[in-house]
Amino acid sequence: MELDTVFTRSQFPQLSDNSDFVFCANAGGSHVARQVGEIFDRYNHHLRVQPYSGYSPSIEAGQAMDRALDGWSEALDVSRDELTIGPSTSMNTYVLAQAIGPDLHPGDQIIITNQDHESNRGVWLRMARQRGVEVRQWKVEPDSGLLDPEALKLLLTDRTRWVFVTHCSNLVGTVNPVEEYAEMIRACSPARVFVDGVSYAPHHVVAPKDLNVDGYAFSLYKVFGPHQGILYLDRRIADTLDPQCHDFNREFADKWFNAAGPLHAEVAACAGVLDYFDDLHRHHFGESGRNLREKIDALHSLTRPHEDALTSSLLECLAGIPEVRILGKPDTRGGDRVSTIAFRHIHRRSADICSALQNRGIGCEHGNFYAYRLVQDLDVDPEDGFVRISLVHYTSVEETGRIIGAIGEVLD
Repeated sequence: MELDTVFTRSQFPQLSDNSDFVFCANAGGSHVARQVGEIFDRYNHHLRVQPYSGYSPSIEAGQAMDRALDGWSEALDVSRDELTIGPSTSMNTYVLAQAIGPDLHPGDQIIITNQDHESNRGVWLRMARQRGVEVRQWKVEPDSGLLDPEALKLLLTDRTRWVFVTHCSNLVGTVNPVEEYAEMIRACSPARVFVDGVSYAPHHVVAPKDLNVDGYAFSLYKVFGPHQGILYLDRRIADTLDPQCHDFNREFADKWFNAAGPLHAEVAACAGVLDYFDDLHRHHFGESGRNLREKIDALHSLTRPHEDALTSSLLECLAGIPEVRILGKPDTRGGDRVSTIAFRHIHRRSADICSALQNRGIGCEHGNFYAYRLVQDLDVDPEDGFVRISLVHYTSVEETGRIIGAIGEVLD
């Protein structure tokens, strides 16, 4: 069975509204599924009241929020009190850092990578400075931007308390085997493992516990939803940390890491992403007794081959241009390459290439994409950075052909 891209694209109104250009900047924020917009509109037009009171619109508003929280708990296969929906991953990790900080002391160590987005580097660096904690850097290989697991093993000690790593870099585009990392980390240290899944989640929403990690975060506005971030934290870890919520909410574990309280309409609209997945599954597989977790995994069996084919075509095009440098793996073999591709021309500015592509109707971007340290350590000007083309499952073969044609015109 193949992904029905006609049906898939019909679920995203923006694709028909903007048919004059190819949107390929999905890693910065995807289009929003129709189902999300419908919930958001209904909430704002009919339920814009304080939820969880006794009158009917308030009751319905609370139910809409609970539906999203219960749905994402099922989708991630975690309990409600292990799930936080907050404004963004950057804000969620900031709040989590404030909770973790008091549990760290001088002499402790943490490990971060230079492959990560700043939201999974900067907050931990600041926290380490405040607490007198040693920071060990797990650095990428300078040519490919990939991480070497053996280099991680050399950094681990009995004083390592946390390892922070990305599931997939927003520039390198190669999936890190975080389950293998977690096994190594636990064998060589007492450390806990936190994973930034922002750049992998648009391609597959995982069950964090299957990865054997202690924390996992991603942004729903990059997974076809509203501007919200999802944070999973193992309850056993959460119980040891200082809650960051209003003091009178300390008895409610599901509120511990939401410092300002939820955005009501946005939280309710998070259920729309799951409604989209449900509709997409029903269209391809019919009615079934599968739960949300099983449906998401089944959909991955459809979207991954489609995305791999698009990615392979684009990588082959770029590999045929000798002056172009591509970050990450040059192929999709092994199933560990997502359709986020960053490249740079040896002799031409990324800004100029990006502008020329945009003038041809290609909606791409250039820069460091908040992976500032990675770009800098790759000996590239962070302000100019790389051209990034990021596709998802609703990208069509025809659109990819337009991208390849434009690249040929600009770089030939």
